[in-house]
Amino acid sequence: MSNYQMIAAAALNKPLAMEVGYARVFFSALGLRLGAQSLVDAEGKEISRDGMQQVAESYHPITGEFRHYQVVNGVAVLPIHGALAHKTGNVRPKSGLQGYDGIQAMLQQAVTDPEVKGIYLDNHTPGGTVYGAFDCADTIRRVSAVKPVWAIANDMNCSAGQLIAAAANRRLVTQTGTVGSIGVVVAHADYEKYLENEGIKITLLHSGSRKVDGNPYQALPADVAARFQAEIDETRFQFASKVADHTALSLQSVLDTEAATYTGKAAVEIGLADELVHSADGIAMLAEHCKTLNRTMTIGKTTMSVANTDAAAAAATSAAQAATEQLGAQASTTEQASHNDAEQSASADVIIQLCADAGMSDQIANMVKAKLTKAGVESRIATISGVRDALAAANLSHISSEVCASLDNPAAMLSIVLTAATAHGDDKEVTSSKAVQTEATSVKQPDAKAAYNDPSRL
Repeated sequence: MSNYQMIAAAALNKPLAMEVGYARVFFSALGLRLGAQSLVDAEGKEISRDGMQQVAESYHPITGEFRHYQVVNGVAVLPIHGALAHKTGNVRPKSGLQGYDGIQAMLQQAVTDPEVKGIYLDNHTPGGTVYGAFDCADTIRRVSAVKPVWAIANDMNCSAGQLIAAAANRRLVTQTGTVGSIGVVVAHADYEKYLENEGIKITLLHSGSRKVDGNPYQALPADVAARFQAEIDETRFQFASKVADHTALSLQSVLDTEAATYTGKAAVEIGLADELVHSADGIAMLAEHCKTLNRTMTIGKTTMSVANTDAAAAAATSAAQAATEQLGAQASTTEQASHNDAEQSASADVIIQLCADAGMSDQIANMVKAKLTKAGVESRIATISGVRDALAAANLSHISSEVCASLDNPAAMLSIVLTAATAHGDDKEVTSSKAVQTEATSVKQPDAKAAYNDPSRL
């Protein structure tokens, strides 16, 4: 007797204490295994075999929770539509608003779903608040190290949407899809003249000289405007750095876009998208990719193919170890170059220029602190470039910052790379909810208009 027959014997013609919705799922799944052609639910509604299939697939096979995404040929399709906000309390888009908390909750479900082999971000968003955007992008990057994550501009992923798309393993765009807008905007409303004309005078009693900075009842003072400008410049730099870290673009090339948008083919040419596709083909492309997860990695002198999870971890570990040995040798060469050169330490201006030219402005502070000569800085830049190329070849670009911070400690580099490599495997089934930390907490639904008008949005 099969397990299903034993379950049927225990469940059929017996009183059950089971929630009605879940009972529908349970008996749909059981009925399919037993060859039933239809199911009549508690309300007397007949469900066809195809309908039973849809009901059974709508719930997570491990947690039993309702799936907040559709699974197509092993691909979880996550809708990311409308303006983005930090916390909405809703998993899926609602009333033109999507919550970063909802996106992360869907990712958590998909990465722990054994029937999901790949995750597809179906983007149609103009962006949203800065709050929550960076953590959401980091969550996508973590998930992408476990299962392949692709994003499509269908037909838009701009600003915060671009930040999210950049964190995916691969970025697609339709012929009319729009991407980019890597910048930040803050709006300040000045009602001072209007209130004066209306005979209204507002007095703000406050403690703390900065407490009422940016209030709408008076013109924006020059010093406050300057401080706000510095803050949004820093946010833009952080935004551009994330995009550069997750793509093949240099930081400078991302900054040079000056928050412009690009459509279709132009998005591919500028490097913000990897491929121009028809919107109907993207899911099938990812599904096919998940079936043939073999890949070839070349790091230093090591070339190998990876065909399964265990082999992927072993091969990535071997390649990472070889790469780290090579990178350790490069780091030693950098150190030797800095000691052998008789010049004085390079000035901050020289270091800034060299790093900016190489698209490595994030390394300026480290270079200045190390007191390297000009030759030492140039050698260090070459080493970091080699590190990033090696990690990119092993699909480990997400740890490049951490590895580069340990260039002078080959043992630490090896530990970092090996830890990431052994955790990496595109077709690995994850059954632990601890694989990715998300913010799937239940929160109160904010006012949609207020969230969209948040002056801190991207």
